[in-house]
Amino acid sequence: MTDLETPVAPARPGPWPRRVAPALLGYAAVRALGLTALALWSAARDKSAHQLLTARWDSLWYTRVAELGYGYEVRLPNGDVHSNLAFFPLLPWLERTVSAVTPLSYADAGLLISTLASLAAAWGIFAVADHVYAEKKARSAALEGRWWET
Repeated sequence: MTDLETPVAPARPGPWPRRVAPALLGYAAVRALGLTALALWSAARDKSAHQLLTARWDSLWYTRVAELGYGYEVRLPNGDVHSNLAFFPLLPWLERTVSAVTPLSYADAGLLISTLASLAAAWGIFAVADHVYAEKKARSAALEGRWWET
């Protein structure tokens, strides 16, 4: 069989919600475990887990872009200049939009958006793996002469 004769993978059996649910639940469980560890760690050090997620590092920069727009710079003592021009505009735009239509702050909107985006990414990773597995199974069946599985 040549590459030109490679069969196309058939659709996977069963409804997609049933196939993707274990992957998303597994991802959500790992995410919940990480958030639990963060909450315990921050409580032991008298810090706010919410602030660690919404007002530190890049989340702070994105929130500032959503609130104030671009053009903010920080000059460090060693002369380095950090600018918010390094941050792409989609997340601040989404933060501003979600904040405008909900009672959420920009920071909380960013947290919600990043959570939903991570679930979408987990779903996408599952979809790619599901497709590759189906294609591999179809090729294997075709090479072994099991035409009824292709």
